[in-house]
Amino acid sequence: MLKAFVVLATLSGVVLVSVTGRVAAQHTDAQEGRIDAMFGTPGRYGVTPQDNIFATTPGLEQQARRSTFTFNILAPISYNSNALLPPSGVPTDLNSAEFSPVVSLSWATPVFDLPFRFTASARAEVDRYTAVPSADFDKIALSGRLQYVDAANDQAYSPYIAYAPRWGYAPFYQDWLQTRQDLTVGVNKTFNYDANFRRVPFSGDTLAETTWSFGVTTFVQRRFSNPGPSSWAVAVIPSATYVISDQWNLSLGVDFMRRGFDSFQGGPPDEDWFLMPVATLEYVLPSAWFGSERNATLLGRPALDFQIAYERNWSNNPTFDYSAWSVGAALKLGWRF
Repeated sequence: MLKAFVVLATLSGVVLVSVTGRVAAQHTDAQEGRIDAMFGTPGRYGVTPQDNIFATTPGLEQQARRSTFTFNILAPISYNSNALLPPSGVPTDLNSAEFSPVVSLSWATPVFDLPFRFTASARAEVDRYTAVPSADFDKIALSGRLQYVDAANDQAYSPYIAYAPRWGYAPFYQDWLQTRQDLTVGVNKTFNYDANFRRVPFSGDTLAETTWSFGVTTFVQRRFSNPGPSSWAVAVIPSATYVISDQWNLSLGVDFMRRGFDSFQGGPPDEDWFLMPVATLEYVLPSAWFGSERNATLLGRPALDFQIAYERNWSNNPTFDYSAWSVGAALKLGWRF
């Protein structure tokens, strides 16, 4: 009897760890997409990390003129309609305020005189939920991205390969919870237009002439997860940006992904279809508010981002069939040196 109880408890623990990993994977994929949407707005000041899932991120398909570092701070606060991500419509759905500050340091450099750019980045993030403290989660993520770029045409096809490990911890980085390693092969393509909706002529840097930008990212990804299960994913991510004025801009994106998980304990593998449209309206604080362009640069070109996103996941396992709304705002700062 005692032996049976020990076996049952052990199996229950293994299943719980696996389920926790699955929920964390769903939640953080969407959250990282919302963060990328804020970092991918069409700012004019060149303080955007060069590693993003949205092809319309400024400079993402451009060659680095020299080795540069970019330091970013993002402080978002939002309303989350389903913080624990139980199945859609289940009474245990919990609304909560979410505070998820991010600190990021990235390095972009040309690769000798070859048509490639290498980008390395490190990011730390803490997630806090006022109504659901059990969902609190801290992360440290690294990434390396080797991308083909046409130095004479930043609207060309731009394939890339990326490796991104990430470690998840209980609050205040006390206890390790999960490690995942993503190996991704993808391609970006953009189409840029001026204020009169005429195609911007090809060149190595069309940012100043671009008012409208349309793009798409596609990729295949293998994710190694501990605890499991690991998974394969295929994604198609269209995006668009519109520069309204020097202070205002609008970004739209749709993260559409199919993720298939490895079989766990000999059971049938889970298969998910994920969809997240996201809209971000940005207001760049005028330099005059800080006395001069130089002061605004020293302060990180402050901007306010207002965002709304809807997250929908369909799964052959009802446990992971859910939906959630996220509505919020963020203070964004960036420095390049």
